[in-house]
Amino acid sequence: MSHRSWRARLILISLAALTLLGAVATAGSAFVLLQLGRIERHPLADVLTSAPQQPVTAADVVIGQTSTALGNPDGEPPGHTAEGGGGGTTGDGDGAADEADAASGSAGTDNQSPGQPVLPGSPTGENYLLVGIDSTLGLPADDPLRAGHSDFSRLADVIMVIRLRNDGTAAMMSIPRDLAAEIASTSDIAGIGQIAKINSAYNRDRTTAGRAARMIDTVEENLEITLQHFIEVDFQAFLRLVDAVGGVQMTFSQPLRDQPNGGTSSPTESRSGFVTKAGTHVLDGRQALAYVRSRHLEEQSPDGTWQRHGIWNDLARNDRQREFMRIAAEQVAPGLLASPIKLLSILDIAADHLSTSDTLSIVNDGRRLASRFPGIDFDADIEEYELRVQDLHDPVRWSLGLTPDPHNQRVLDVFRGIGWDDIVESRVTVHVTGTARHRLAAELSELGFDAEAAGAIPEGVGRPPVGTVVYLSSEGRLAAGLLASHLVPVPDFAGHDDLDATTVILHAGERPLRVDAGYRRVDVPTAEQLVP
Repeated sequence: MSHRSWRARLILISLAALTLLGAVATAGSAFVLLQLGRIERHPLADVLTSAPQQPVTAADVVIGQTSTALGNPDGEPPGHTAEGGGGGTTGDGDGAADEADAASGSAGTDNQSPGQPVLPGSPTGENYLLVGIDSTLGLPADDPLRAGHSDFSRLADVIMVIRLRNDGTAAMMSIPRDLAAEIASTSDIAGIGQIAKINSAYNRDRTTAGRAARMIDTVEENLEITLQHFIEVDFQAFLRLVDAVGGVQMTFSQPLRDQPNGGTSSPTESRSGFVTKAGTHVLDGRQALAYVRSRHLEEQSPDGTWQRHGIWNDLARNDRQREFMRIAAEQVAPGLLASPIKLLSILDIAADHLSTSDTLSIVNDGRRLASRFPGIDFDADIEEYELRVQDLHDPVRWSLGLTPDPHNQRVLDVFRGIGWDDIVESRVTVHVTGTARHRLAAELSELGFDAEAAGAIPEGVGRPPVGTVVYLSSEGRLAAGLLASHLVPVPDFAGHDDLDATTVILHAGERPLRVDAGYRRVDVPTAEQLVP
């Protein structure tokens, strides 16, 4: 099975208006410019957030350390989802040290001095919020997909954040549409907002700009990430794109159908209208749309009876969408740019079904993205991330919530510009002992460390230290250095066999010790230099 990222292909298909039309626009065709002008742009610059500076990581402050070295504690290769897609990476963190060097006036590791200030670097990427809506405008009146939908409905059927980095790589994350969230701008007089499924944030306003603004604020406030651009696509874009590339060939091992309504066996009365025999078939846009939107897929047994196929929920449907997008991309992506007719068709589709925020320049940004297209290595340059969720029944029934484990924060950190393996404050545990340990633990916690006050003397230390010492394991150089970069004066360092790579002990001596929110370069002994 191919492990190419389906979301990588989704950039090329769903964002075709920016990528492919940008390539065509370089020809200067009057027709192209006319079509570009038809793409609706919404006034969202005041709602979207400017890209924040590149966060400082441990690799930026430890002298002689230019990249992170800690493995993934979750046991999954960085950048891979549970399904195994995407390429390994350390995210934006690879360039963090260089950015910090430039900001602090250092030319690199050959010109690093202890105590030298380290500042956040320039932004290394931007986040795009992509929303696919379930509008039925344009579908025939008798189309089964209209069941339960209104032409005026604009529920967000697909919500995705795409991070495009300056180095040409990208990271992608789907947001489950049933995720329970506090909807932006719904606070009552007590300041308490309404909790609902996150996709409902897109159906509360009359204009696209109003819907987008509320969704942008809802995503930013609930996931604590910033968004710089917005793109909306609809049902018809998907349908027409599949037709424009000549359909997508799929193979089914047994007959499948979406469960019919009311017990009828007529596929035209089923929930989505999807029905197929076993074997290999070329799905047109209408069939493909019915397949990926099926919520109650059934398979036919050898005895002719129909039974449930897989799990009937949105997560299973997302899996099916991933499978379809992977197969479609493998078939059509290689020759897409080589066909002017297909490019013009996609351009026309984009003009009819795509809208963007006014932060995007359709021509200039399209050209920039198009210039990256030929050199994309889908396995190495594209990462996909998946949030872990759990079922919730309160306060919103049949909704999803994020599981309380470090994985989700690590995923969200990628979209904050922090690499999967970067060492930052939230990933370092500090046990504080000695003088003023309660004050120091509280101040370190305010900086984001997982800090707690322990006893007067570090456990496992035979003789009480005289001065201030940071104890670390042989693999804990980055964690100890990040902690020490915030301490004035800089402490001594000692080895401790019972600690792991992200856990350190800070023992504060009698000499006053101050916690500083800023960063300074520190020289941390290597494993060979550490004295127990």
